[in-house]
Amino acid sequence: MVCNWGRILFRPILIVAVFFFSSTGSYCNATTTSQDMILIPAGPFFMGSSDKDIIWAAKQFHSESLDWYRDETPIHEVTLPAFKIDKLPVTVRDYEVYRQATGKPAPREHGNSRFNHPLQPVVSLTWKSAKDYCHWKKKRLPTEAEWEKAARGTDARYFPWGNKPDALNANIRGKDDIFKYSNQVGAIPENVSPYGVMEMAGNVWEWTENWYQPHPDNKYNNDLYGKQFKVIKGGSWNSNLDLARASIRGKALPDQQKSYIGFRCVATN
Repeated sequence: MVCNWGRILFRPILIVAVFFFSSTGSYCNATTTSQDMILIPAGPFFMGSSDKDIIWAAKQFHSESLDWYRDETPIHEVTLPAFKIDKLPVTVRDYEVYRQATGKPAPREHGNSRFNHPLQPVVSLTWKSAKDYCHWKKKRLPTEAEWEKAARGTDARYFPWGNKPDALNANIRGKDDIFKYSNQVGAIPENVSPYGVMEMAGNVWEWTENWYQPHPDNKYNNDLYGKQFKVIKGGSWNSNLDLARASIRGKALPDQQKSYIGFRCVATN
């Protein structure tokens, strides 16, 4: 059923509020705080992957070629100033508040019941639409480095929760989790980074600020490098677990509107 948001905006919010206040556990705590931000402290972290890391990924996930992962290399130290990042991806409900205030058009999946629950990540927005939302919130899109540090911390772990490739910890393609499409944010409490940032593996890919360019000292040619694609991070409900690793570098044309791409925002501390 297609919802008329202009007339019934407050009804689903009320229903959701009643449901969550009657619930218990970390799912309740996470999903009722979609506007919370997490402070990521200043300092260095390890970004990217070593040759050993991508060999592990290829063997672990039975990949046909190391070439799929070579853009992650080399692993290198990056030092960032402190910043804050949204604890959860921007939701349908968050974006609807923005739409009501600005008159912006509805996302493409606005009427699609598979993706329009108020607590699902808002999807099918272009890079610029995501960037405009963040600016309206007096925030911005994260850089690739900021996103990756928030997801993996300082110990170069493969996934937000650690190095074990546990398919139950993320909403990815396959039958291991209970979700066919994107999940309501915060539904998997294990999907949390060392800093407490949630949903950084699977569910939806997330836009970043950066063009798809090689890492410093990357030794491999790639015809796709340049100012054609934006980097997306995190993997999605429509991709495999190997693409949910924090170091993976997805890419999308800035004007693409996909049901598996969402976003979150950051702010300078």
